[in-house]
Amino acid sequence: MNTRLLDAIQERPLLGDGAMGTQLMLAGLEQGSCGEAWNLTHPERVLAIQRRYAQAGSECILTNTFGGSRIMLNRHGQTGNVEAINRAAVQIAREAFAGAEGFVIGDMGPFGGLMEPYGDFTESDVRSAFEEQSGALVNAGADAIIVETQTSLQELGLALAAAKSAASACIVGSMAYDVTLDGATFRTMMGIEP
Repeated sequence: MNTRLLDAIQERPLLGDGAMGTQLMLAGLEQGSCGEAWNLTHPERVLAIQRRYAQAGSECILTNTFGGSRIMLNRHGQTGNVEAINRAAVQIAREAFAGAEGFVIGDMGPFGGLMEPYGDFTESDVRSAFEEQSGALVNAGADAIIVETQTSLQELGLALAAAKSAASACIVGSMAYDVTLDGATFRTMMGIEP
């Protein structure tokens, strides 16, 4: 790719893709199964989904790695496949563009737990998991990393630092908010307001 994502977004709006998890389920992924493992076991199904997004005009495709950190993959017995799953996801997303210009965005979701003192995971555990995943995504050629659907500023900060440490050319962070019961404002489930 000759154009950098940061340059492209200064020149024009870019169209992104849509939901991956929903599409994986429509393609046969069973509820509770590891969709990220499909990058290795069913790459043709992942490619078909992402190719449809590219054919519909998506210029940015997120990798199938929302739950691609060591901690999340451990739940599915996939701990030893962190690098392979993330690398394959970048390759599949790149292939979806079929040679046309497009941007592959390495997707990093929440690690799937709570850090001490509220949960069992240390800050070091989470940092290490995000560093491993972001390194795999960048080394595989992702044009950017998005850290998405976060509810904790501490977790978001660890993931952003990991992406920066991996030398990602572009990093995006996003939080997930819900309206409060009284309808007055929005908060993440950890109580963070916009």
